[in-house]
Amino acid sequence: GEDAPLVFDIHGLSSCPFFSSAYTGWREKADENCFVLVWPLGNTDPMIADETCFAVPGGLQGIGEDSDFTSVPCCCNGYLPSVPTDDPSFLRETAALIVRDIPMSSSNTISIDTKRIYMAGHSNGCITALSMAILHSDMVAAVGCHSGAALTSFPDTYNPTPMMMIHGTADQDVNYNGTEWYLSTLSQHNLLATKNKCTSNKQLLNLNESPVNNYTEYTASSCENNATIVLLALDNVGHFPFPNLEGTGIPIEEGTDVTVIDTTQLAWDFMNKFSLDVPPVLEVSSEDEPVGDNTSSTSFSKDVSLLIRVFTSVMVASFSWA
Repeated sequence: GEDAPLVFDIHGLSSCPFFSSAYTGWREKADENCFVLVWPLGNTDPMIADETCFAVPGGLQGIGEDSDFTSVPCCCNGYLPSVPTDDPSFLRETAALIVRDIPMSSSNTISIDTKRIYMAGHSNGCITALSMAILHSDMVAAVGCHSGAALTSFPDTYNPTPMMMIHGTADQDVNYNGTEWYLSTLSQHNLLATKNKCTSNKQLLNLNESPVNNYTEYTASSCENNATIVLLALDNVGHFPFPNLEGTGIPIEEGTDVTVIDTTQLAWDFMNKFSLDVPPVLEVSSEDEPVGDNTSSTSFSKDVSLLIRVFTSVMVASFSWA
C-alpha cells in the first residue's frame, strides 16, 4: 500500500530479468512482504557489451596487506570498450521514475517510501548493488546481495551504508578467495567495515540442521550511522547460493553442496531493519525517458526493460536510454 519499500533485484552477467527472477527468490519475498520489486535489464548494445551486463567503475584501493591492490572497472566488454555507460546513474534515475509513476499506475493505492530503497542482486548484479551503495549512499538504505564483489572507490560524499554479502566458499566464478581482479570476500568485508567506521567485530559459526550449509557469519557493528556490515560465508557452496534451483536449468557445480537455507530471506531480514534518516532527492531528467549523466562522442542507445512487480501484479515498462 502506501509507503512501500522499493527493492532492486539486479541480474548477473549474460543473464536477464526473466531468468534471474526464476531463482533469486525476490519475487516471492515481494508477495510475502508487500514491497515493490524492480528487475532492470543491463546493457544489450553489442557496441558496449558482447553479453548483457551492468558496468560499474573500479578504483577501490585495498588496505593493510592488500594496500597495493586497486580494482578495475567491471563488467562490460564490447567492441568499443571506451564508450562509457553510467549504469549507477541510470539505476538511480530508474528509482526516480518508479517513485514518480507508481502512484499513478496504481490509482494512488501504492507509493514508495524513498527512505527504504534497497539494492539486491546476484554476481554482476551484486557488484552493481554494492557500487550503488558506494556511489549513491544518499539513496540506498541497505544492500543484501549474493556472490559479488566490491570494486568501486568511495567518494568523499559517501555516507556509511549497511551491507550484507552472501557468498559460497566454493564459488569459482566470483572466487571467494579473490583474484587479481578483486579482493578476497573476507578482505572486502573488512574494507567495508573500515569505510563504515565499525569498531566491533564478531565471527559466529552457524550449524544447520541438515548435513550441508553450515555458514560463518562475520559481523562488523558499532558503525557510523548504525551501518552494520555482514558477510555470510556458506561452506562448500558455489556461485548460486539459492535454494530451490530444481527446474531452473542451473547446474550445481561439481563437488559443491546445494543450498537449502533461504538466503534471500536472510538478505531481506537484514535490509528491512534499515531506513534513511533523510529522503533522497530523486529527479527524472526527461518526461519520457531516464537519461543518465554519462556523455560520449559516440552516439549509442541503451534499450531497457523494467519488470516491476507490485505485490501480485506485474507491470511492464520499456524505454530507451540514449
